[in-house]
Amino acid sequence: MYWYAARTRANQEISVRESLQRLEVIHFLPTRFVTRVYSDRRKRVEVPVISSLIFVKCTKQEAFDLVKNYSLKLSYIKDFLTGSLLVVPDHQMENFMMAMQTSSEFVQQCDEILAKGDRVRVIKGDFTGFEGEMIRLDGKTHVILRIPQIVTISIKIPRSHLQKIAPARVENTCKTKTL
Repeated sequence: MYWYAARTRANQEISVRESLQRLEVIHFLPTRFVTRVYSDRRKRVEVPVISSLIFVKCTKQEAFDLVKNYSLKLSYIKDFLTGSLLVVPDHQMENFMMAMQTSSEFVQQCDEILAKGDRVRVIKGDFTGFEGEMIRLDGKTHVILRIPQIVTISIKIPRSHLQKIAPARVENTCKTKTL
């Protein structure tokens, strides 16, 4: 079983999540609660952190069956190099899920291309053990967490909680170890 990233139709993430729950398929949809103001009231609603994206953990055949046999409106993201379904390694998914479970004020999505900085390891706090790239945004220290070809997020971390590490050696582009 592998983690696959899939796109959904616009504003259908929650209903796809409910369908996956009914089918007892392991999945992850990063969400947060926001307050929406309507003409007569305020309502707190759950919205996806990343629009139209959900992660599913299953075999490759089960992934295809979800679309074909159960008519779920999913479109799996493909790996640019191989053309097959993009597999997200377990350790990257675990790090991503932990980051998404923290308060949204400390996590923000980065859509821009970021300059490479020092490789760092978090040595204190909730993110102990994370490895990433240190950057400065708005005068604050952030660590970049990447799931290649899918999402990049930055986590605000105090400098005192970081330790510089040697850059990861890249042996093969397909097997690059990034967060």
